[in-house]
Amino acid sequence: MNAFLLNTLRSTLSSFIFGSSGSSPRTGSQDWKQRELEFQASLLDTLRAAISVSEGLRQAFEQFCAQTKPQRGVLMSAGALVIPPPSEPQLHVLHSWPKQDRTSREEFGGQRSSTNLCLRAITEIRHQGEIGIFVYFPHRFPTRAAEAFRRVLDTLIQTAAAMIEVDHRYRVLMRALPYDPLTHLPIWSLFREKVERRLPRLDREHLPATLMLVSFSGLLNTPQGLIDADDAIEQIAHVRDAIAFLQRAIRPTDLIGQLDRESFVLWLDGGDRFASVERADQICKRRYLCSAGANPLVSVKIGLVTREPHSTDTVDAFFERARLALSIAHEESVDWYFAHENA
Repeated sequence: MNAFLLNTLRSTLSSFIFGSSGSSPRTGSQDWKQRELEFQASLLDTLRAAISVSEGLRQAFEQFCAQTKPQRGVLMSAGALVIPPPSEPQLHVLHSWPKQDRTSREEFGGQRSSTNLCLRAITEIRHQGEIGIFVYFPHRFPTRAAEAFRRVLDTLIQTAAAMIEVDHRYRVLMRALPYDPLTHLPIWSLFREKVERRLPRLDREHLPATLMLVSFSGLLNTPQGLIDADDAIEQIAHVRDAIAFLQRAIRPTDLIGQLDRESFVLWLDGGDRFASVERADQICKRRYLCSAGANPLVSVKIGLVTREPHSTDTVDAFFERARLALSIAHEESVDWYFAHENA
């Protein structure tokens, strides 16, 4: 190893192990371990402080490379953090260092591994494949520093894997909720259960009821690519304001549920076909009372179906008829369309 390479290695190791100050380096295993723990803690802080696990892992990976100066570094995945998720396990390069180096993936496996020291940190994420970090240093890199870097990378990648798995489980639980976590409105499964509990009372009292599907068009602006935080907050406000508008248009005892961000389902106890049509007409004509409805590009379409007392049809059957009525309203460019129970 020539003098220039030795000086480069000493400079790199000094910045990692002894810090960037001009003080003379400390010796002993305790000083090495302390520097290793401090470096590890700073990477974990970067990982946890980011808005998402994928962004935090990228930032921590770049921080590691910036401080240790490897010849090459790659953050890879065989499924996790890949969007869209692959149907079969495949190796994907998530990030590389330095960014301007566009060396193909095949070059990492053969030539570089034979002439360079490769530090690998790989861990498996349950149901999502593997993630790993590969960094390449000169072949005669000091053993003590290599072991320290390997331990730091192992801790970083294992912590990231645990965070990804927790985030995945959280998202699965959120999707399994019977209500929308943003609006707290029941989704169709819970809405249907609530409706079915009311049917015996409606039959005993010989009361009709109306199922109403309300679809806003243009309520949300969905441009190509990602939207910034301010636009997202504004769109969420539009959705909540539209929900408040619908809640004011029905009685407190009526039910309201959510199908998606722009579609809602209403159940009007005692609402016959005449009263429900009048209610639908008012909603369509007074949509400007909600903030998003003031936009002339926003429209409201409604599909309705009335359940007569003692009907043996299921709630799902009424939902399908209301959805058909809604599609007819869209096709014929009318505000609402009514589907009869015996249609």
